[in-house]
Amino acid sequence: MQQPTDQSAADLAAPLPGPPLRLPRPVRAIAPTALVLLVLVPLAANEPDFGPTASPETNAGLMAVGALALVLRRRHPAATTAVTLVSGQFPLAVALHGLAARRGGTAPVYVLAALAQLRLFVPFDLGDVGTPSELANLIEDPLVFGAVPLALGLTAHQRARTVAVLAERNRLLGERNRLLEEARRHTEERAAAAERARLAREMHDVVSNRVSLITLHAGAGQVARAEDPAAVRETLGLIRALGLQALTELRVLLGVLTTSADQAPSLRGLPALVEESRQAGLAVGLTVSGPAEGLPDPGPAVQYAAYRIVQEALTNAHKHAPAAEVAVTVEVAPDGLRLAVVNSPTEPPDPGPADDGTTGTGAELPSGGHGLRGMHTRAGDLGGTLHAGPTPEGGFAVRARLPLGTA
Repeated sequence: MQQPTDQSAADLAAPLPGPPLRLPRPVRAIAPTALVLLVLVPLAANEPDFGPTASPETNAGLMAVGALALVLRRRHPAATTAVTLVSGQFPLAVALHGLAARRGGTAPVYVLAALAQLRLFVPFDLGDVGTPSELANLIEDPLVFGAVPLALGLTAHQRARTVAVLAERNRLLGERNRLLEEARRHTEERAAAAERARLAREMHDVVSNRVSLITLHAGAGQVARAEDPAAVRETLGLIRALGLQALTELRVLLGVLTTSADQAPSLRGLPALVEESRQAGLAVGLTVSGPAEGLPDPGPAVQYAAYRIVQEALTNAHKHAPAAEVAVTVEVAPDGLRLAVVNSPTEPPDPGPADDGTTGTGAELPSGGHGLRGMHTRAGDLGGTLHAGPTPEGGFAVRARLPLGTA
């Protein structure tokens, strides 16, 4: 097999030629008229056989009328074709092509095409057809000035329709791609917003509880007597332990550490969580029951959510009812994991002045406004429910039900 030379390879790599140059539209509009007036009208005036009649003057006049009618062939193609039926072959061919290119294969087009073919047969005497040469002369004008312009016009019309359909399809595809891109961008924005909300909720639950307890212990350390170093050391130890726990959970949350399911917060961590609140001065009782025989253990995600809900409820109790008694109840029932954190009614304590001139512990815990909303979101994400509000006795209760089978 012959290998291509460098020259042939260069030819193959050369860019394809662009579309051919086209004359300006006004020039193309008047070019046939100018050609007929400048060339064919003088010929018809000097040649007796150059036209549909035997009078050269009549043929020249009809040719001129057809030439002027061609100026209107774009706006009135059917009328122009009808006028050129009594003119010369060339004006008729131009008008017939324009009619077919603009109207396509419609009934008026075919009627005018049939009349054009009949007009092109008029100058001939069918009785004189006896040889192949005479037969060729008979069909030459109807073929060249009738059938061929009609076929070219119909082809141009179909091509224009195809181009229009493709352009519309491309427009629709572009619109669809634009809508898909907007939908993708909106989806990404919603996903990013949901992820930011989830991270904010996790940060709030981790930081709020630990920092609230640290603040309470720091307030207790402020009012501790200097002659009781054991109490001061105990308070500082609790603050250090809570700070380390907060750092550990933050590292886990941010993905710095890889934790297993055993290390993630779960129902097993509730006793330690309750004990931390007790050490901070909150009277908390914990009751855990279930699961009964035949019931599955709650999944890791359910246990994690339950832990965080109890944690946030205890944090709220520290903030808003530090002198209340709080009962935490966890029950694994057939219809799901049931949680209840209920605090008794209480009046805010009126701490007396401390030794350093401050009031009480000095620990006023702020509220970020994310707690209840975050608890509702956690329960809703798992397909559960959560209700929080005052109790008839004047306390406050947070009650939730989470499905056991959530993965």
